[in-house]
Amino acid sequence: MKSLYLNFAVKSLISRAKQYRSLFSVCAVGVCVMLSVLMITDGMIESMTEKTRQYYGGDFMVLGSDDYATIESSQEMFDALKEALPSNVQVSCRYKKDSGDKSLFFEGVSVKQRSIQGVFFSDEKELFKKFNFVEGGIEDRPSHDGLLLSQPAAEKLGVHIGDDVILLMESDYGNQNTVNLVVTGIFQDSSVFGMYTSYVDYLALKSGLGYVGENAWYNPIDKICVYYPNGTPGKRELARVQSELEKRFNMFPLKYDKSEWQDFSVPDGERFFALIPLSANVSDLQKLSMALRAIVALIVIMLVIIISVGISSTFRVIVLKRAVESGTFRALGMKPSGLMALYFTEILLLLLSGSVTGFAASFVIARIASGYNLSFVSGFDLFLTGGHLAPVLYASEALFLLAVIFVTTLGAVLFTLRKLVHISPVGALATVA
Repeated sequence: MKSLYLNFAVKSLISRAKQYRSLFSVCAVGVCVMLSVLMITDGMIESMTEKTRQYYGGDFMVLGSDDYATIESSQEMFDALKEALPSNVQVSCRYKKDSGDKSLFFEGVSVKQRSIQGVFFSDEKELFKKFNFVEGGIEDRPSHDGLLLSQPAAEKLGVHIGDDVILLMESDYGNQNTVNLVVTGIFQDSSVFGMYTSYVDYLALKSGLGYVGENAWYNPIDKICVYYPNGTPGKRELARVQSELEKRFNMFPLKYDKSEWQDFSVPDGERFFALIPLSANVSDLQKLSMALRAIVALIVIMLVIIISVGISSTFRVIVLKRAVESGTFRALGMKPSGLMALYFTEILLLLLSGSVTGFAASFVIARIASGYNLSFVSGFDLFLTGGHLAPVLYASEALFLLAVIFVTTLGAVLFTLRKLVHISPVGALATVA
């Protein structure tokens, strides 16, 4: 019986192709627009998240209450993290120099830098693999003078990999220091996180800060960074790590607002640590991400309404025009439930074919959108990967939205057909007359 309904539904759709063309178009276009917007928006948010991970050194950081933290004083925490985390998770130390004037010089040309980050390149190989290098990459130089800078900064200086660059910066003792560096990599990033940020070997930055000679014993760090190469950790994983660390250290409660840690008064004679998730560092960007998702949600809701209402109302008109056919089926002994199943199968096939077509078309549109280099748009590089949009499709998200379309549309059709399928043969003739 089910195969009979299916065969008849297929033949009906083919013979009435002109009538069903508009319904098919509504479904296909709606699904196409919905998934295209969803993939592009998710890709923009993913690109933004990846840039923040690069800038902050990973998915979360551990900060200490000691303003004069050193590698040695944080070694126990470093070791504890290595023990508590999966073996593929990257743990590293960083020191960031934001204050004071910092400029890169090359053959009389200078470029100011907002942030100079001292990193151990050997410890952060997995993270730097995600950088979009246009020239070179990270390199463990025995001379510890490696420099990574953005493509816009490199173009202003006119440098390429292998060129010698001078970093002029203010030391922690108030005097101006120069550091000789060698460009090992140039990455493409004109966003707020990359354009005026350079990454240098930790020992080179330490020298620029003035910790040489009799002060060489001091090894400053401002955070321990943790990076998950295979995806960002969820709240459950963060809570697990927090719980493990609380067994050995005085830990500030896990918060998603960094200002609470900054306002925390540390008891005299004690040292506290805080696990700071990435989202706590980029609260403003989180709001932007939520705004983008809200816009997408509004578009999706509108499309779902258009698809479900458009298909159900148009299908009702089509079924009314088939009143004689419905009456004939009733006269031949078909029950209302059978007539309902017949029409229901037709609309289900229509939805499936329209969704598959819209799904395929959305990939084409996403592919076309990703083919344009948009890095020339000021400030938009924050949402780009390598200067291009990088659409992302999350299967669970797409399946959920398609399920919503199917449920709402089929529900609306079911409500429309409920009375129509009870038409009698005499009633059908009266409708035609």
